[in-house]
Order: sequence, then C-alpha cells, then structure tokens
Amino acid sequence: MTPKEVQVMVKRGQEIANQNLAGMDLRGLDLSGGMFIESDFTGADLSGASLKGSVFGDCGLGRARLERAVLDRCNFYGVNAEGAAMDGATMHGTSFYNTRLAHARFDGVEGDVIGISDCELVGTSLRGIKSEMLVFYGARLDRTDFSGAPLDGAIFYRADLRSAVFARCSFERCVFSECDLSGQVFRGQTFSLCQFPDANLAGCDFDEATLRQCNFKGARIEGGSFRRAAAAHSVFVGADLGGVAFNGGHFFQSVWADARLDGADLAGAQLEQCVFHRARCNAAQFSEAQLAYSDFSYADLRGADFRGAALMRTKVHRAVLEGTLFSDRGGLLLQEDALYEAEAYSARRPSHRDPSRRRGEAGAARQAAEKDSRT
Repeated sequence: MTPKEVQVMVKRGQEIANQNLAGMDLRGLDLSGGMFIESDFTGADLSGASLKGSVFGDCGLGRARLERAVLDRCNFYGVNAEGAAMDGATMHGTSFYNTRLAHARFDGVEGDVIGISDCELVGTSLRGIKSEMLVFYGARLDRTDFSGAPLDGAIFYRADLRSAVFARCSFERCVFSECDLSGQVFRGQTFSLCQFPDANLAGCDFDEATLRQCNFKGARIEGGSFRRAAAAHSVFVGADLGGVAFNGGHFFQSVWADARLDGADLAGAQLEQCVFHRARCNAAQFSEAQLAYSDFSYADLRGADFRGAALMRTKVHRAVLEGTLFSDRGGLLLQEDALYEAEAYSARRPSHRDPSRRRGEAGAARQAAEKDSRT
C-alpha cells in the first residue's frame, strides 16, 4: 500500500487490517477515525499526523515516530509500541490497554484524560507530560521517568513505582492507591491533598517535605522518615509507622487513630490537637514534643517516653501507661467525663450492639401486641 491508498481507505471508513506499513512515510496526513487492526507500522513516520478517534488493535508500532501527532480519543490495545516517539503529541481522552510501551517517549505530551491500563512502561520517558488526569491501572513502571511533570490529579492504582523517577514533579490531588513506592526519596518535595491509601511506603524519605492535608490511611511506612516535614492536617489512620522518624516535624491537627507507632521517633515534633485514639505506641519517643490538647484515649503507651514534652489538657483516657515515662503529669487528663458518660450510655443499650437480641425483643413486642388485639 502507498500512503495515499492508506488515506483514501481511512476516508472511506474502511478497516485497514493485516497490512505491512513498516517504515512508511505518513507524516502530516489526516488519518482521523482510522481502524488499524493487526497491521505493522514498525519504524513508520506518523509525525504531525492527525489520528483523532483512531483505533490501533494488535498492531506493531515499535520505533514508530508520532511526534506532535494528534492522538485525541485514540485507543491502543494489544499494541507493541516499544521505543515509539510520541513527544509533543496531544492526547485528549486517549487510552492504552495491554500495550507495550517500554522505552517509548511521551515527553511534553499534553491532554486531559489519559488512561494507561495493564501496560508495560519499563524505561519509558514522560518528562514534562501535562494531563488533567493521568490514570495508571496495574501498570509496570520500572525506571519510568516523570521528571519535571506536573502530576496534579494523577491516579496510580496498584502500580509498581519503586524505581520511577519523580525529580522536580509537583503533586496536587494525586492518588497512589495500593501502590509500591518503597524506598522512594521525596525529600523536600511538595504534596497537596494527595492520598496514599494502603500504599507500601516502607523506607520512604519525606524529610523536609511539605504534605498539606495528605492521607496515608492504611499505608505501610515502617522504617520511613518524615524529619522536619510540614504535614499539618494529615491522616495516618491505621498506618504501620513502626520505627518511622518524625522528629522535628509539624503535624498540627493530624489524625493517628489505630496507627501502629511502635518504636517511632516523634521527639520534638509539633503534635498539638492530634488524635491518637487506640494507637499502639510501644516504646515510641515523644520527648520534647508539643502535645497541647492532643488525645491519646485508649492508646497503648507502654514504654513510651514523654519526658520534656509540653502537655496541656492532653487526654490519656483509659490509655495503657505501663512503664510510660513523664517528666510531669500535671498537663494530663487521665479521665474524660464525657467519654465515661458515653461508655455508660452505650452499656445501657446492649441491643444497639446485639442486632439478634434487638430482633428478639421486637418479635416479643409484636406477639404481645397481637395477643392484646385478640383480647
């Protein structure tokens, strides 16, 4: 086939299937709406071409050139695009599924929603990519380079990001759900309104990072570091924080309920108005920390060190204090009257906790009412 024949078939709405187009010069052509199935574009030059709404199914695009191509609403599935160059292309509503993108280049790509699902991006470059919502689902991202990219609104789900490069990236409203980021270094970087639910952040370095209202619910961060981090209003609910260094950090009004902080170092941290309900803090270090109005109700504080900490109306209602070290207990609230009242009220309503008993009582009441109506 010639480039002209390809363009004519596309204009007629004909499917181009099982064709050898390797090395073909298709620069700048309008191929919008093309249906390319099981065809070989290896080494083809599609730079500057318009491919709006096109579909590439089970095609070969290895080492193809698509720089500055218009790829809006394109769908790529089952494609081998290893080493393809897509620098400067536009990708509004573009999706890649089960596609091999190893060592491909997406540098400077712009788009709104770009979806990449079950793809391999080993050594792929996405430097400076700009997307309103970049979505990765189950992608392999070994050594993928995001350097300088504004990853605002990006979503990573179950992605392996251990060796990905995030130098000079900005992160706002990003989601790293169930991702593996273990060992990553984010020292001094800024995250705003980002979420890391159930992510593996073991050994991550967030020293001196800015983490505005970030959510680490259920994350594994053991052995990580948040020294001198600014993380006010952050959430660490149910997180595994064993041995993590938080010393000197700012965590004003953060929530640590049900977190595991065994052996964690929070010495000198600003922890005013923080909530540590039911947290496990065995042998944790809180010396010289600012703990005014913080709440450790029901927490396990065995062996924790609070010497030199600033305590003011710091609640330890029903907390386990065996072997806990304090310089002065004067600022502690050992009993919280409101919580005692709530516990007593709950104890008086066993049916609230026992649905089967509540149903039994309701059935007895109905039987009594029926008996009364018959009499």
